[in-house]
Amino acid sequence: MLNPVDGPPGARFQAVLFDFDRTLFRFDDSIAWLQAALQQIADPMPTVAVRALYDRLLAVRASPEVAAEQRHCQHSTAAHRSAHYSWFQRAGVDHPLAEALYRRLLDPAAWTPYRDTRSTMAAVRSRGVAVAVVSNVGWDIRPIFTYHGLGAIVDTFALSCEHGIEKPAPTLFLAACSALGVSPSDALMVGDDHINDGAAVRAALHVFLLPAQPLGGCRGLDRVLDLLGPTGALDNT
Repeated sequence: MLNPVDGPPGARFQAVLFDFDRTLFRFDDSIAWLQAALQQIADPMPTVAVRALYDRLLAVRASPEVAAEQRHCQHSTAAHRSAHYSWFQRAGVDHPLAEALYRRLLDPAAWTPYRDTRSTMAAVRSRGVAVAVVSNVGWDIRPIFTYHGLGAIVDTFALSCEHGIEKPAPTLFLAACSALGVSPSDALMVGDDHINDGAAVRAALHVFLLPAQPLGGCRGLDRVLDLLGPTGALDNT
């Protein structure tokens, strides 16, 4: 267990827990994902064929069969990989391209932090408030944070694929708080999903939910600092 972070006197929040996907980072799953994978395996597929394949991937992803396979696939790395390869295969993707698509999904360079991710996380940590990342994810995302120079800011990660359970179950929130040595009532969960992230209230955490935002833009994370107040204390004004 990590030693509890010493926050400023009277601080309401001793820790801020951040969701990962669409809160701190965003993956571009547009047709650019497929194009990058094709380039990786040097497949000069005609533009029309690329568009047709991408449309097929989208259609198949929405099918009941694939949706069922994707549900709870982030309990383990094996389940996550299996669900995605099944999706690709059902869409008619051959094995080399399926491998390239999956590699791209896991590639730290393919994930884009929002413009205010670094500044907000650093500001939270500089105030003596611990930082955790709590995510439903099918692989170890620590290398993504390291690649983007954010690894040293995060005190602990609570990932569904390592605990074998996903949000909205309280396990991940409580695991993060336990690792940080803080009480759940002294922690703030920041995310974008009212079901998965909002469920932190059932574990006695405070919750701040973000609206949707486009790739690469500011996420509105500066509002977290407003909640912490100038010294880390909760601002009720």
